[in-house]
Amino acid sequence: MRRGFTLIELLVVIAIIGILSATVLVSLNQARYKALDARRKSDLTQIERALYLYYDKYGNYVTDGSGCGPSGNGSGWFNNPHLSYPSIGQCLANEGFTGSEIIDPSGARTTNASVQGHIYMKYSCVSSSGVVGGTYIYASLATQPRFVDGPTNGTCCASCDTLYGMNYYRHLAD
Repeated sequence: MRRGFTLIELLVVIAIIGILSATVLVSLNQARYKALDARRKSDLTQIERALYLYYDKYGNYVTDGSGCGPSGNGSGWFNNPHLSYPSIGQCLANEGFTGSEIIDPSGARTTNASVQGHIYMKYSCVSSSGVVGGTYIYASLATQPRFVDGPTNGTCCASCDTLYGMNYYRHLAD
C-alpha cells in the first residue's frame, strides 16, 4: 500500500518554511539598512573632503556670501532643488570638488526630512560677531533611533536630532 503525506504533515512543513522565510527577510532588511548607513557614512566622508578642498580654495566651508544654501549662507539642507540659490551639494559639484551632487541613498532632496526620510545637512556655528565656531555635517542613519534627544548635542544644531531626525555627524577641523 502506498502511503502519502497527511494533511497535518504538509501543514507543519509549510509552517516551518514560513517561519524560516520570515527570519531570512528580517535579516535581509537589517543588512540593507546597514548597507545604506555605510553609504551615508561614506557620503559624509566625501562631503567632508570636498568641504576641505573648498576651504583650501576659498578660506571657508561654504559660509556667508557663498551663494549656496537656502539664504546663500552655506548652511542647511545639503540638497534642495527648490531654492533661490544652488544647494550646497550642487555648489560643490559645480566647483568640481565632487564628481556630481552627493544625494542621500534614499533619494530625498527636500527639506521635509520627517516625511521624506533621510537627507544630509550642513551647519556652521556663527557667533554674533560673525566668527565661525565650527562646521558640522549631519546624516540620519536608518539603524539608529530618530527624533530622540542626544545624538547632536554639543554641536551648533543641538536640536537637529529632535527636529529633523539627525543621529550622526562629522565635525570639520577649523
